Amino acid sequence: MRSLIVGAFLLWSAAWAQSDRGTITGTISDPAGAVVANATVEAKNTESGATYQAGSSNTGNYTLAQLPAGTYELSVTVAGFKKVVRPGIIVNVAATVRVDFALEVGAATESVTVEADAPLLKTESGELSHSVDYTRVDNLPLLDLKGTGTGPGNIRNPLAITTLLPGAIFSSDNTLRINGMPSSTETIRIEGQDATNGMWRQLTQATQAGVDAIQEVAVQTSNFAAEYGQVGGGYFNYTMRSGTNQFHGSAYDYLNNEALNAGIPYTNDGSGHLIRNSVRRNDYGFTLGGPVRLPHYNGRDRTFFFFNFEQFRETLVVRNDIATVPTDAYRNGDFSRAIFPVPTPPDPLGRSFPSFTVMDPKSTFVGPGGVLLRNAYPNNQVPQQDWDPVAVKLQALIPRANIPAAGVNNYAVPAYSNFRHTTIPSIKIDQVISPAIKISGFMQVTRTESPSANGFPAATLSVIPTDDTVYTPRINFDDTLRPTLLLHVGVGLLYFTHPQFTTPYPQSAYWPANAQFAANQYAPSIGAAFNFFTGGVSMGSGLFGGTGPGAPGFANVFLKDIKPTANASLTWVKGNHTFKTGAELLVEGFPQQSLARANGGFTFTNVETSNPWEQGNVAAPFQTGFPYASFLLGQAGTITHSATTDSRLGNHAIGLFLQDTWKVTRRFTLDYGLRYDYVTLLKEQYGRMQSAGFQTPNPVIGNRIGSVVYEGTCHCSFNHNYPWALGPRLGGAFQITPKTVFRAGAGVSYGTAPNNAFLSYSVPDFYTVTPPGYGLAAGTLAAGNPFAPGNPYGNPVDAYPNFTPQFPSPTASGLINPQSPFISIDRNAGRPARIFQWSIGLQREVARNLVVEAAYVGNRGVWWTAPVLATINYNALTPEGLLKNWGLDINSAADRALLTTPISSPAVQARFPQFRTVNIAPPGAAAILTVPAVYPGFPATQPLNQALRPYPQWNGIPPFLGPPLGSTWYDSLQVKVTKRFSHGLDFQGAFTWAKELTNGANSDTSYFTPGPLRINDVFNYAQNKQLSSLSRPHILVISFNYTTPRLKADSSGLKVLSAVARDWVIGGVLRYQSGALIQTPPSANNLLTQLARGPANNPALFGGGATFENRVAGQPLFNVDPNCHCFNPQTTLPVNPKAWSDPSAGQWGTATAYYNDFRWQRQPAESLSLGRTFGLFRERATLQVRAEFQNIFNRVFFSPPSVGGIFAVNSNTVPSYTNGVLTGGFGYINTTNPSTPGFGPQPRTGQLVARFRF
Repeated sequence: MRSLIVGAFLLWSAAWAQSDRGTITGTISDPAGAVVANATVEAKNTESGATYQAGSSNTGNYTLAQLPAGTYELSVTVAGFKKVVRPGIIVNVAATVRVDFALEVGAATESVTVEADAPLLKTESGELSHSVDYTRVDNLPLLDLKGTGTGPGNIRNPLAITTLLPGAIFSSDNTLRINGMPSSTETIRIEGQDATNGMWRQLTQATQAGVDAIQEVAVQTSNFAAEYGQVGGGYFNYTMRSGTNQFHGSAYDYLNNEALNAGIPYTNDGSGHLIRNSVRRNDYGFTLGGPVRLPHYNGRDRTFFFFNFEQFRETLVVRNDIATVPTDAYRNGDFSRAIFPVPTPPDPLGRSFPSFTVMDPKSTFVGPGGVLLRNAYPNNQVPQQDWDPVAVKLQALIPRANIPAAGVNNYAVPAYSNFRHTTIPSIKIDQVISPAIKISGFMQVTRTESPSANGFPAATLSVIPTDDTVYTPRINFDDTLRPTLLLHVGVGLLYFTHPQFTTPYPQSAYWPANAQFAANQYAPSIGAAFNFFTGGVSMGSGLFGGTGPGAPGFANVFLKDIKPTANASLTWVKGNHTFKTGAELLVEGFPQQSLARANGGFTFTNVETSNPWEQGNVAAPFQTGFPYASFLLGQAGTITHSATTDSRLGNHAIGLFLQDTWKVTRRFTLDYGLRYDYVTLLKEQYGRMQSAGFQTPNPVIGNRIGSVVYEGTCHCSFNHNYPWALGPRLGGAFQITPKTVFRAGAGVSYGTAPNNAFLSYSVPDFYTVTPPGYGLAAGTLAAGNPFAPGNPYGNPVDAYPNFTPQFPSPTASGLINPQSPFISIDRNAGRPARIFQWSIGLQREVARNLVVEAAYVGNRGVWWTAPVLATINYNALTPEGLLKNWGLDINSAADRALLTTPISSPAVQARFPQFRTVNIAPPGAAAILTVPAVYPGFPATQPLNQALRPYPQWNGIPPFLGPPLGSTWYDSLQVKVTKRFSHGLDFQGAFTWAKELTNGANSDTSYFTPGPLRINDVFNYAQNKQLSSLSRPHILVISFNYTTPRLKADSSGLKVLSAVARDWVIGGVLRYQSGALIQTPPSANNLLTQLARGPANNPALFGGGATFENRVAGQPLFNVDPNCHCFNPQTTLPVNPKAWSDPSAGQWGTATAYYNDFRWQRQPAESLSLGRTFGLFRERATLQVRAEFQNIFNRVFFSPPSVGGIFAVNSNTVPSYTNGVLTGGFGYINTTNPSTPGFGPQPRTGQLVARFRF
């Protein structure tokens, strides 16, 4: 029967595999040095008693593969020789340990025990990897409860060990970067099966394992064997703890309390002291493992269990939140104090207005040259009769300012309580069926709950309570078919439920039924309505029903990630070779019920109340118009609407491999292999997901090309999955001396397909009503949903699925405003990233238990997902194309002005008579001017550059899943010093000196990720090679733990001293690194707006919407040294504006996105702990109590200065203040609400830890 199973296995392509096990290998020789064949080799797990057998080959080599991580006793038996026993062999995850035996002549009944330390040198492979034992991690001040450091805390994160590794950068749920590869491209395996968060890889803690359930993790970073694949930056392979023949367990509690913390810098609790928010965090739990004992069954040596329970509970009282709400004057339409003393350039009538002057939309008229102009409201006051009635109702829900005389940061949010509970129970069962067959099962549930309170009434600022649950079962089967043939099979599942629903607030409070949106049980989302200099309203990521990035947000969705996995492998030892073959399978699905955007969304900016002539003529932010005035008038910049939907995305991945470890000589081992990966792109199961069809005729606009297509009706596939992902691997290890090893390797590996990110949320077709021209409104709040059932306009009603072209959406009036689809799938988007990686290094045991290793580590990556490089998606103009096709010279001031002038203007009509306007309004009705030469219904109020775009019916089109055009370059020196525990001390030091370059790829996607990219001219690919914004060229990490020894005591006095001084534990994790890069300031010359690829263009929004300032030679970059600790960021702007100059109009900036000498202050991370271990019950149990402190010296750090976005160079001429504190200006440092994880004032925090073990 077993032969039949093996035969079927081999015929089935080589099976499925990703091993979380380890290997012992070596050579057996006689006293003369000759090899000994047919010796019986047995490894016995010293804790569980499980045995594993192998035999030596005719070359004297043996290999014990697929060993669970742990400590083993190794024995060799052969006729004519004494039995040799070697205890204390430590096997780590995915590691190979070499143990050679020299036999002595004698009877097999005699036994020789060889006492020796487990080897530290890696003599069997050229791979670069790091094994971390979580027993050591438990004793370091590493596992804090702070989460990202900018909001509620979180349960202990097992990935925190990443900070200890060379070549690594880590910030919880924000950044995970290995060897210069894009962040969040890691792969996480639990018990050999994939456990990566497929919804959004950046959020690793949502699917994490409990720390005390983990035995160890192996992190493969470069040159790993062919069995490991489908990974970019870091392969994290977790092995969970197993029970043993003895009952062992622990109980622990990690406690955070504000009494252990320092005050938050730049705050005041009203009595002259710094605010210390109330913090109540506990991370507690227990473990228990041992043999399973039931009535009439004793599981000793056969059945074992290990149970872990961990729960994180936090009650947080926040007293330092600051928000901006409208002042009483703004509520009453008085915006006289909103103006800013920076005048706009004169308009065609010679009028100049102070910045943020509110222009009356009703006063719009055609000025000289056919440009649209407006008149200002007298005294910048909006009369009550112009107020929008729905805006008035919504305004009544906004709290009133409670900080007098402030327009910005004028609302101290009343103290509020929030909680977060995360619970992770898990159990592992190991069963020894026979000496050859073993099976294990693991089950874990990760549950996180939080109301996500924010201190505002639910009707004002909706929150999404967290209620996530993840189930992670696994089963592994191992069979030693013959001493030289081993079979491993594993299956698993990740089942993640992620509901996101806000508090219902019926829309009947605002609108009649024929103006409400599809999800009318929820309030509409309101975005923007805020000016950083003089206020408005800013209370979070959106108002009322708006939550999530860039409200209107992704609320009211129930999304799941269902991921079954399988793997297996077959290992065969033959002579000097250890062959291994196998494969893996991963199938992932994302079913979703969605009301996202179906509640409706409105955005308000300054544009709707600005002077329309300013487009392309006046640089942001100092234009006319005021966002909150636009809101009060109900003049929406965009209106978003959608139907309610039910959809499912899915993909799968297959990997096959064959590898060999060849012991060429006793000192030289060569490992080589080949891997094949096939990954598919996410697809909607019934083809209901849209994609922009750039060559598809669009019947809505007279069959001009550029429509949306659906796989369900086009009988096509959006992309071509890449079939040639072949990855050869080669590595070698040469033992120069018994204490020195030379190791080198190189190989090609492939990453995964792009992860879901926000794609599922955008699968339901949603529509964005855009304005007919710059400065005009898309609609009003009072009118509600223009596509509601029974709407008075005769517009079509939202439906799902709707396979008819709707981008742009036709309207009953015949006017068809440009409107983009929200998804574009690149035809090559299924191509996984390809990484060529290599390393060359030396490892030296310089003393007993002390190893030093140094390596040159490099890689080159191509085909990374790079949405910001999708040139066609910008739908933009180039200077060359304008001149060639339209005779427009970007260097001509007149031509630049013409690009942003409405087509209806006489100047455009005279220059381009082919764009003549046609009135499509019925007789006697107000004129509706269109330009049929562009397409039927194209508004004549659109600027000329919109008509000249390749697809004038669209703006930018988000390329969620590609294109795969990103590239990375990485070169480094990595040095690691490891002192294994002895004499009470264990120590590890890691130093990295690296150069990291990128083009288009800093994270697994460009959307809402750390370290955003900055693209100068997307059509000039080569010039965008730049320093990675996450680059830290020098990183030094030191970790240590020291236990004071027991003193030799002869007298009673010394015995007392020994009792007092012994068993004290001192631990530390010290990280020192280069400062973060500061982005080169963006230019204010409006070139990107003129070329129709300004910041409002998606994907330009995420990094390609600006060119850069030019760097001025001879000028220092800073007014003060960022590292001098000698300036007050609330009154000082540290960056020198004279170091930068604006490029001439119509010209690209010459600077690169980042300069190595333009870095912010160095911010060391220093954590220390002090505690004591007490022996209990005659040393059969211990109790350790310790205090840990992060930022032990309470260093004050600042967020990086802002020099991009709205902080253009000219803002430095008039910095903005509130009560004497800077709120804006070139180089402004936000000390009030720092939002960048890991930056800003992070005062000293402390925690108490108690741990009982038996």
